Amino acid sequence: MRKRTIGTGILVACAVGLIVYLAFHVRIAPVPNAVAALKTFGMTCRSCAGKIEKALKPLKGVSGVEVDVNGGWVLVGYDTQSASPEAFAGAVRKAGFQSWPMEQMSLADFRQVAGRDFGTKVARASGCGGGGCGTGGGCGSSK
Repeated sequence: MRKRTIGTGILVACAVGLIVYLAFHVRIAPVPNAVAALKTFGMTCRSCAGKIEKALKPLKGVSGVEVDVNGGWVLVGYDTQSASPEAFAGAVRKAGFQSWPMEQMSLADFRQVAGRDFGTKVARASGCGGGGCGTGGGCGSSK
């Protein structure tokens, strides 16, 4: 009987520990109320798109990122109270690409222009197939 009580106590302690860990380490994405369109140069492949997503997703207020390598566009869904398009362009430039904000629009405006909700159809990056740029200088580098 005593072994059962100790086992139950250990199980409860583990469950509480897991809940506390998740409470501090799981990031809940903010609810977007706008979309920023960044014109971006220097992207050549899926690896480049991944670098840009990695640079933007951790920023406060960012709820989603879509990268169109062929068109040279980066779309960022975000909360206007927590973030700004200028900060997004700065993060993309810091990742090694030329970028600047071109348009900021509400979700309703984006839906009207794009004919879809933000995040429902991710723009597919193309190029080298994700195995490296093949540009001789690496992603985001200028020759």
